[in-house]
Parts: sequence; structure tokens; C-alpha cells
Amino acid sequence: MLAYSEHRRSPPALHQIRPGMGASSRQVRQLEVRCEEAGIKMTDLRQVLLHGILEAGPGATAVEIWQILGTMTDGHAPSQGSIQRNLNLLVERHILRRDVSPDRLWHYHVAPERKTALAITFVEAGTGRKIACDAPEVAILLRRVAAERGLAVQGASITVIPSAGQEREAR
Repeated sequence: MLAYSEHRRSPPALHQIRPGMGASSRQVRQLEVRCEEAGIKMTDLRQVLLHGILEAGPGATAVEIWQILGTMTDGHAPSQGSIQRNLNLLVERHILRRDVSPDRLWHYHVAPERKTALAITFVEAGTGRKIACDAPEVAILLRRVAAERGLAVQGASITVIPSAGQEREAR
């Protein structure tokens, strides 16, 4: 009977990637930023997984990504279960796209980045006056909160009232 150690393997880290085996640091950083905007915490495992996804190329299966990670880290790849859980999370948050082939295998692709600007409008409660909000940090916050709940924001209207200081100025 095979004996398995009772402690978990330490997660892979970026320094374990063999020289020349990782994906472009620019591409990985772009995916990391997208993950952070979607509310995904960047762990060592996820950083290594992003390298593996990009290195495997579009249309790779979870097993192919796992094999690439094994090659990249000299056999220190994370478990297939850990990879699948993280792939599912990346699909849910629209970082990856998953397609099913006729042979019933899931193939993963980096999802195209959404280029549409989020329309945020402040609506003054008393008058109904609409004020456009073009603050990117508000859009990032709304996207992150929505992603944590499995949603995607297309537009937002926020009802506001004048602050006490503005009421006095208006008089």
C-alpha cells in the first residue's frame, strides 16, 4: 500500500519556476490586475497558475495546464484539485473563458477584457438632477463588490442628497 505524507505540500511559488519557463511578466501582470479588479486575492498558487495558463496557450485543458506547471516547477506542481478550483474561480470572475469540446473536455482561454466604460450616475434625491461620475476608483469598487457576489455591473445609479455644507451655500 502506498504511504502518503500527512502534511500538505507547500504551495508553488514564483521562485520555483525554472528560468525561461514562465510566461511574459507583462502578460501575467495584466492578468493579475484583472484578477485584483475582480476581487480575486493574488496568492502564490494563483500567480504560478497564471504563468501556466499563459504558457499552455489558448484552448489548454486543466490536465495540460497541470502538466505544464509540473514542467515549469520541476515536478512541484499544485494538485489537480487546487488547479481546478482556481480555474473555476477565474471563469466565474470572467478572467478565463471555458469552452466544451465535442469530446467533453473543458478548454480554457483568457477571456477578452471588457472595454466598455461603466456608466455611473449620481441622482440627486430632491430634484432628480443627474450628475455623471467619471471617477475610476468608484467603478473599480463597484466591480469588485459585484464580483464578490458573482455579478457584473453594467451601469449604476446612486441616489444622493446635498451635504449640509452645500445646502448652506445654496441659500
